[in-house]
Amino acid sequence: MLMQLFFSSEKPGSQNLGQIFKLYNKNVLKSDKLKKYYSEEGDWDKGFSEHYELHLKALVDEFERERVAAASLARKKLIWLTPLFVFIPVIGWQLTVWEFNETDEFAGLGLSFIVLSFVAIFWFVKESIITYQNSIKNQIFPRILDFIGEFTFSAEVSDRVERYKNSGLLPTFSTETNEDIITGEYKGVQIELFETHLQEWKKRGKSSRLVTVFNGLIINLSMNKKFNGKTLVKQDKGFVGNWFSKKSSKLENVKLEDPRFEKSFEVFSSDQIEARYLLTVSFMERLLALAEIFDNTEIQLSFENNSLLMVIPLKKPFFEPGPITEPEDFIDDSKSLLREMHLIFEIIETLKLNMSLNL
Repeated sequence: MLMQLFFSSEKPGSQNLGQIFKLYNKNVLKSDKLKKYYSEEGDWDKGFSEHYELHLKALVDEFERERVAAASLARKKLIWLTPLFVFIPVIGWQLTVWEFNETDEFAGLGLSFIVLSFVAIFWFVKESIITYQNSIKNQIFPRILDFIGEFTFSAEVSDRVERYKNSGLLPTFSTETNEDIITGEYKGVQIELFETHLQEWKKRGKSSRLVTVFNGLIINLSMNKKFNGKTLVKQDKGFVGNWFSKKSSKLENVKLEDPRFEKSFEVFSSDQIEARYLLTVSFMERLLALAEIFDNTEIQLSFENNSLLMVIPLKKPFFEPGPITEPEDFIDDSKSLLREMHLIFEIIETLKLNMSLNL
């Protein structure tokens, strides 16, 4: 997991290698880009400007001071450790030469030394940034959520993916690492939303290693009414992929009338009539909008018992605050969270209407 984070491509909110090297620029310690006012954009954030003034604006200066302090400490560490960027590859090369001379084999001793050394440096530099980010998560995100209802947020999450392993949406896994959970209720529907990182032990020759099989968001909506059958909405994988999905799920393929939806998704169900009641044009439009917000990622759904389970692979962290190199006014964090929660609420309202019509 350390290696995955170290070499990941740049993502908004994730302090990866690119963001760390931006700390060489002293301008990242400036606070001249703070907005300190919230401009509403639509129905999804209507009224939030007043909430921002009352509950968030007063904290902007305090957290900006924390950001500058965290960035300054990380910058000092980075500058102090810069000479090691030369010495570590030299030592790694010497270890590789020694390894060849002594054993006539290449076991990767020098390369391992280089990689592990840079990972250690990365995390040492990042330590103050993580503390600052966790402070935002624990103090700011709950204040944003207060605007939309009685929701709780916690950065720490216990194991809970096991209960969803038979949903037909998740790959087999050996370990789960969860973080950042939102729980609450909207119009009688219980909502649970959290990030998870799933890994499985894979054999390679005589050794085994943990390989990431899923990294993303799990959303579970618990209804007051049970579904009659089981319906899966999966990414369209072409004729062969869809055939295997149908074979493994033992469900029948459901053909719908929306060509745009059919182009992206494939539906399987044990109850054809219920599936069509659930997947109305309105519901399909909201699901496509949700996929667009998440960069058209491979969203999958399962309607079973009394729950709608949504599995969303993530290309960027869902709950991460903005980068340490930019002034923090909580505006982008608020807009992102409010927009996505509003769309989930719309899905709930549409689903409740569809279920009432299917009584």
